[in-house]
Amino acid sequence: MTGQRDVDSLEYSLVATLAEMLSVHEISLYKRLPYGHPNEVEEVLHLSILKNDKGEASYLWRDAGPLVPVDGYIEKAFSVRSPVSYRGAWGECLLIGLFCEGEAVGVLRLDSEQNMLQFTTLIEGVIRIYENYLLILNESERDKLTGLLNRRTFDSKLSRLLQIQRAKKEEDILKTPSEKTKRYLGPDSFAWLVILDVDHFKRVNDTFGHVYGDEVLLTLSQKMACSFRATDLLFRFGGEEFVVVLEPIPFEMAQKTVERFRKVIADHAFPQIDQITISLGFAKITESDYPPTILEHADKALYYAKEHGRNCAYNYEVLVEKGEITTEKEGGSIDLF
Repeated sequence: MTGQRDVDSLEYSLVATLAEMLSVHEISLYKRLPYGHPNEVEEVLHLSILKNDKGEASYLWRDAGPLVPVDGYIEKAFSVRSPVSYRGAWGECLLIGLFCEGEAVGVLRLDSEQNMLQFTTLIEGVIRIYENYLLILNESERDKLTGLLNRRTFDSKLSRLLQIQRAKKEEDILKTPSEKTKRYLGPDSFAWLVILDVDHFKRVNDTFGHVYGDEVLLTLSQKMACSFRATDLLFRFGGEEFVVVLEPIPFEMAQKTVERFRKVIADHAFPQIDQITISLGFAKITESDYPPTILEHADKALYYAKEHGRNCAYNYEVLVEKGEITTEKEGGSIDLF
């Protein structure tokens, strides 16, 4: 577990370690959906352990499973450090909260035919290792001011999202119409990369000081966490520049999401400063794109927004289609880095 270098891998390692040490049928990792979703949690990771007649185990992983209603057992596991045990579909079910700096970040569920309470000391020991290392990884992956993901995590997080997206599309192809849920990725659904920038931020620092400037950035990051889905990726790239990776949705929905957030910021009254606006550019993420290419596309749309009034949002593909920007680099030069 301590050999992992990012939170996603650490979560996989936690589940895999417990699966090898215990006789369980299923292990699920739940995370709460913040801001407006108090009655549901998302199953972000699920492992089924299947055994043949010889007792040999095979492991079936699933990412981003269904939304699960929060019952009294899950709610209790989020609020107490002690295990919560009850009778489940497989027999005994054990729920254990996962905490980081005193805050509940998830709930682990283990299903087994055995009474799992007898293994509580072992399970809690493994979880303490996970929680201690989670704190270390969070410090390296998160921006210290805003708590959002930092620039150095972008490539790995985006690659993982695209990998999950490809797997889900392949899975959806095999489903019948009745099996397709609201998370079904239709052919017109894509992930989107959004770059946003605070308009005239230097003026804010020069006029009101860096303390107020930091307060603007902190408030902006909090508004981002409230406005976007829990499964979208939120980054602070540095200074006043932020990046959002929207999970696959149609273009019209992506456009409305981006425009809605622009309006949220424009309508917010910042202390002392009053109004702050942002400019945004967004671009489609396809499976064949490299992260630098996607960033370049969204950045071109952002630059166009800055040059055409600020406090607005533009899409790269639409601008290219209208001939407002070109896909060719000036002078035909090619930048590899």
